[in-house]
Amino acid sequence: MIDLDILEAIKYLILGIIQGITEVLPVSSSGHVEIAQAFFHIKKDEGLLFLILVNTGSLLTFLIIYWKRLIVLIKDFFIYVFKKESREKTKDNYIYCLMLVVACIPAGITGLFFSDFIDNIILAKYGTFFVGIGFLLSGTALFIIRDVRIKKGKTMINWADAVFIGLAQAVAIFPGVSRSGMTSSTSIKRGMGIDSALNFSFLMYIPLSFGSILLYLKDIGSEGLGLVNNNYIIYYGLAFIGAVFATYLAYKLIFNIFKSGKLKYFSYYLFAIGLLSMVYFMVK
Repeated sequence: MIDLDILEAIKYLILGIIQGITEVLPVSSSGHVEIAQAFFHIKKDEGLLFLILVNTGSLLTFLIIYWKRLIVLIKDFFIYVFKKESREKTKDNYIYCLMLVVACIPAGITGLFFSDFIDNIILAKYGTFFVGIGFLLSGTALFIIRDVRIKKGKTMINWADAVFIGLAQAVAIFPGVSRSGMTSSTSIKRGMGIDSALNFSFLMYIPLSFGSILLYLKDIGSEGLGLVNNNYIIYYGLAFIGAVFATYLAYKLIFNIFKSGKLKYFSYYLFAIGLLSMVYFMVK
């Protein structure tokens, strides 16, 4: 018989919602999940399955949102490669796919070589203090572009944009550094339209998320699932559901948030939570 702890179930549902909202909004999902885990006293060796499920929840949402676009991109990519007579029609999507690949390379390399160092050394020793530094960096990036006039059109992305966005994404592997915040602020500074910038960022997130999940699965192979007991499968399932719906809700909001010029409020929030995170570490 399953004996569920309602408070524990609510806790993990909240954690999933936090992951979903902060994955999309420019405030760093990894940083907020790290702080939430510290606040709720979730040990690192007990959270691998949880991290996989909440990340998969956000990934699933983006797959649902962009599935039509993904099918067209993949189809046109292979048509361009194998059917020379159709290359004129499929060239734009083929190049777009290559730009996504180029943009993913810096983050992929950084994650492959530095994820263990970040998790097992930096976060293990400095935890929320290090996350606080990441929050301050993200807040600074948003503060710099607070008065930049954001283009609302779907301006085209070029190769230089893809490289710079990819480098910004690579920095966001560090907890507390916002992926969407760094990529969108870089795009805006380069004069891209916000529609193109955010859509490119979210499409780029999909293969990178698959990569991060594979890294988590590798850790499970050596460390196990980290389940306290079987009830946690249900708790983690609630976190997954929370992440799915919260990601979708945040996605529906983010375009208007950027277009309304309210980025400065996110920077203020990040400055505040960054300082609080560092104070929390020192007091604890």
